[in-house]
Amino acid sequence: MRQGTTLILYTLFALLLQSAIVPLLVGNAFTIDLLVIYVVYLGMRRHSVGAVIASFVLGYLQDTISGTAYGLHAFTMTLVYTLVHVTSRHLWVENALSQIAVVGVAATIKHLAAALVLALFWGSGEVGTMLGALGWSVVVTALLSPPVFAILERADELAVEERD
Repeated sequence: MRQGTTLILYTLFALLLQSAIVPLLVGNAFTIDLLVIYVVYLGMRRHSVGAVIASFVLGYLQDTISGTAYGLHAFTMTLVYTLVHVTSRHLWVENALSQIAVVGVAATIKHLAAALVLALFWGSGEVGTMLGALGWSVVVTALLSPPVFAILERADELAVEERD
């Protein structure tokens, strides 16, 4: 129950922050992707069908707010989850530096996959805009991952304590 509540609250907060508040503060200089941090967390900690569905739904919610082609973020979030899930079986990611690295690589893969899909189906007009903000977006998203991971881990600990 608490994990579902955590997912809903985090998603609402992340969507509000990344789609309304950050653009007001920094304009189009860069974006943050708090949802990809959560998908990476799910890929490293939750190995279930529910986590795959949550990743897809998070991407689809991002599609509805971003105004891009429906399914683009749903596809890229599911791709990120799958790649992180597969690699997390071989990597031990517990310290902040490794979390930053994994989220940075995941955010880069998400942006590049989205750019590739846009280039294939919409032409190259949107790709330049998307890749122009890639650098700062990935850096800021990756740097935000340790505190977000700490919050999500604490929420998981509270859910386990509540069950016991």
